[in-house]
Amino acid sequence: MLKSTFFGALLSLSLASAAPALAQNKYFFPAATGGSFDPAVPTPEQFLGYPIGSHYTRTDQIVAYLRELDRVSDKVSLRVLGNTFEERPQVVATITAAENQQNLAGLQQARRALMDPKLAAPDYRKLPVVVSLNFGVHGNESSSSEAALLLAYYLTASTSPETKQWLEQAVITIDPLENPDGRDRASHWFDQNKSWPNVTDPLDREHTEAWPGGRTNHFYTDLNRDWLPLTQPESRARMAFFHEWYPNVMIDFHEMGTNGTYYFEPSKPFSTENDLIPRATYEVLNVHMAKYFAKALDDLGSLYWTKEQFDNLSPIYGSTYPDFQGGVGITFEVGSSRGLAQEGTNGVVTFPFTIRNHVATGIATVRGAVEEKELYLRHQRDFFASALTDARKFPTKAYVFGNAQDETLTNKFLALLLQHKIEVHELGKNVTLDKQEFKQGKAYVVPTSQPQYRIVNSLFEELTTFHDSVFYDVTGWSQAHAYGLAVSKQKNTGLVQGALVSSPKNLAGTVQGGQSSYAYLLPWSDYNAPRTLVALQRAGITTKVSFKPFKAGTAKQPIDFGYGTLVIPVAAQKLPADSVFQIVSRLSRQHQVTFTGVGTGFSLGGIDLGSNNVRTVPEAKAAILVGTGTTASEVGEAWFVANQQLGLPLSKIELSNFGKAPLGRYSSIVLVGGSYTSLDKAAVDKLRRWVQEGGTLVTLKNASEWAIKQGIVKEKLLIPANGGWADTTAFAVALAEATPPAPKVTQRPKPQTSFAPRRADFVGQEQEGTRAIAGSIYLTDIDITNPIGFGLTNRRLYVFRNGTTFLRPSRNPYATVAQYTASPLVSGYVSRNNLQQIRNSAAVVVSKVGTGRVVLFADDPNFRHYWHGTSRLFTNAVLLGPLLNLPDGPASITAEEE
Repeated sequence: MLKSTFFGALLSLSLASAAPALAQNKYFFPAATGGSFDPAVPTPEQFLGYPIGSHYTRTDQIVAYLRELDRVSDKVSLRVLGNTFEERPQVVATITAAENQQNLAGLQQARRALMDPKLAAPDYRKLPVVVSLNFGVHGNESSSSEAALLLAYYLTASTSPETKQWLEQAVITIDPLENPDGRDRASHWFDQNKSWPNVTDPLDREHTEAWPGGRTNHFYTDLNRDWLPLTQPESRARMAFFHEWYPNVMIDFHEMGTNGTYYFEPSKPFSTENDLIPRATYEVLNVHMAKYFAKALDDLGSLYWTKEQFDNLSPIYGSTYPDFQGGVGITFEVGSSRGLAQEGTNGVVTFPFTIRNHVATGIATVRGAVEEKELYLRHQRDFFASALTDARKFPTKAYVFGNAQDETLTNKFLALLLQHKIEVHELGKNVTLDKQEFKQGKAYVVPTSQPQYRIVNSLFEELTTFHDSVFYDVTGWSQAHAYGLAVSKQKNTGLVQGALVSSPKNLAGTVQGGQSSYAYLLPWSDYNAPRTLVALQRAGITTKVSFKPFKAGTAKQPIDFGYGTLVIPVAAQKLPADSVFQIVSRLSRQHQVTFTGVGTGFSLGGIDLGSNNVRTVPEAKAAILVGTGTTASEVGEAWFVANQQLGLPLSKIELSNFGKAPLGRYSSIVLVGGSYTSLDKAAVDKLRRWVQEGGTLVTLKNASEWAIKQGIVKEKLLIPANGGWADTTAFAVALAEATPPAPKVTQRPKPQTSFAPRRADFVGQEQEGTRAIAGSIYLTDIDITNPIGFGLTNRRLYVFRNGTTFLRPSRNPYATVAQYTASPLVSGYVSRNNLQQIRNSAAVVVSKVGTGRVVLFADDPNFRHYWHGTSRLFTNAVLLGPLLNLPDGPASITAEEE
């Protein structure tokens, strides 16, 4: 069924170049008649010089073709939204009737009546339906961007009455390259490794991309998980464009494994759907569109499936975020050739075949959206009206958030909310809520009664009850917990609210007290303080850090400086005092931080500035091991934090080059999760010696397990026994979990104590997910007096966890930096057995090794770039780790501890 004869047609095309456009059109648009395309509009093949499906098209060529369509047709306008890290443009082509093209701003304004319940209901006959077709968010799922070219051509060149009606009734946006950097990484690989004739062997190099592959962007970020956190420039630009139109139907075109056929929604009923979303989205809108998709694929004879796997649970996805905005988001997945042709269980899958399936469903999407136009427009209007109704029923009426000691992070979270078009107010006065102080001008109020209630709820609320226990991805995505800011939920609708906020604050850094002849101080609690430290060091400024708090300033205006405060003594510098001030002043503005100049080292309270507890910070020179075996996403996260958050050069050392690496040049080395079996005994011994001689090794997730098992560090794991279970009680719990789940999965039931051999029906194997840690959020107690915890002002720290590394608290009482609480689950799903393992286990342990140390993380503190509360621990480990000296723990391990 999947086998295509198109490559035979390509040979014929090369011999009969007079009719390439006709042959391609007949294959990709089999329902179109021969004379139904405007000859003034070039086909992709005519423009590119090769048939679509015979080569992987580069991003510059894709952009160039869409620019040509813009040039030759008044139905097309191409817009550049922004640039990627690798300076490739992000573009969107808007295709609609010429009359609509002349009035895009007016159409956007008219559509506001759908999103604003305060406005009168519109005349639905006069409004266009907006269809958003998005391609290539995963760069190596390459058929999608090729399909984008063909769809753009079809909508522009087709002269059929049906297409004319579509363009009159719809505004169609085509984002051909959601991930331009990943696209080129993948297309270069496939093109460099293709063969004539095609090698269909799945093990051929063409079909097995080298690490890290082309799925992700420059920093190895999965952009399909970035719609809510918006950490990447591609996502922020795309979000701004999304909120100009609020699409009624939005498709995300993907690929899956070669042995798959074609997937489209509806998704698995209830189990992977979000209760915040009206059932009509899933049961009416999705079902209506599915009829069009099914017919399109039936006409081609292509196999497909629905309702089985992919989530519609979280707004982190491009195919789910529209559901939270009154539209319907839909995932398309086609079995991939990952190269020009590859053998699969359904035959040989060819690149043109995968493209053709996407073209067919893309056309079907436009047809369905136009034919059901009023249904989708009315749904969007009802959606935002019902958001206000649901908000009135919800107990929380407002969220108050902020951290007066970290205005930078508070402002960063504010900016995120505003990008999602959330209504935010200033806090009208100083208040104490839930034993937390919120200061006017440094805290904000988010009312729940607003059209964006459902996104507000997703950003702030916890979720621990689910319809099912098998998940595709994360089950905890609250950004409020990720940022680690103080938050208070308020049931009082009369809470004082200040003015409506329209933009983030412009935080102006300064040097309080002006130029000093003695010292400058910078609190480490500011999110940008670590970045400023790196900049100071790179400017040649000697900088110290305080290991204990103190008071400075004047008797009338004393200032509390906490753990980790940076101290810049003027007399200790190689530069003159004027130059030091100029550098400090410039960096205060550049990084929006506030230094305080002091004229004496005699503190008003606490230690003095000449204390041994004020220590010089060595310049950070960090490296990370990368390459085959390491988890690319975690490498990218650490790389992103170092580069974008700290401005720190991070050496990326291939595992294969580790033997040649002069480790003495690095103060810190990072090992993310993955496999390090490629490091032989000599390499392990080399790493161990480097730590013993003063190095700081930072390990994440199962890299921490590896370091322990290699004997680099003498800490302990909580290792389950009995074939993977800690005890027979846990084994019995697992047996209970293997049975089909009840309609609701409730967390923390009492464990069973009986034992029985595990046996389950074959069909129940998909319930193995019930033993998972499905990307969930937990509460830990953090030692804020430990340099790894410097900058935090609250011992309650939320962490994200999606792995099964369980660390035993250290026998050294000073070494367990962060420990899970006795009732740690905050949001998301975790199996009962794993929750039992997590309780009271260690989240972060620092272990002394010779004159060096190892910082072991049980989790990934940099998860997807938005866990700012814990990424601070990672930056502290890299920057301040070399100063961390622990006293020796107990001389021996007791039998109970063992």
